[in-house]
Amino acid sequence: MGYHRRALKRFLLFSIPLLVVLSALFSLGLEMLGARPDLGPLVGWRSGGGGLPGGWVLGGWLLEAMALTALFLLVEGRGGAAWVNGLLAGWTAWVFRGPLLVMTVVGFGGLEQGPWWRLSLRWFALYTLAGLLLGALGGRRSAPPPVSAGP
Repeated sequence: MGYHRRALKRFLLFSIPLLVVLSALFSLGLEMLGARPDLGPLVGWRSGGGGLPGGWVLGGWLLEAMALTALFLLVEGRGGAAWVNGLLAGWTAWVFRGPLLVMTVVGFGGLEQGPWWRLSLRWFALYTLAGLLLGALGGRRSAPPPVSAGP
């Protein structure tokens, strides 16, 4: 099974930046609503101060967008509609960003679990939306295979 190169390039050109923007808007929304747990006890930062430099945050979003897009491309074509494949990719990625991360933070960091589980459920919404976005883009990117010249 192969991909039509031009359609794949167009898909990557749209999907990765859109996922980065989606992550940025999600993060901004959490910040504006005050729904982000305090990382102070976990990493030694003061509440409301410090944090990762902007370039690192952007790099993290870019890495996450590329990984989610790659996961979608691995899942796609295994049967089912594009939106189902998108949801499957998004929810698979959420397992690592959601429950496993919460168990690590709560278990090793000794932090209260309530805020982290609430954040995990918000991430579930983000990954569901990201999966549906990938499914919508993936459904549009299918192109007919290249036509070869006759014998």
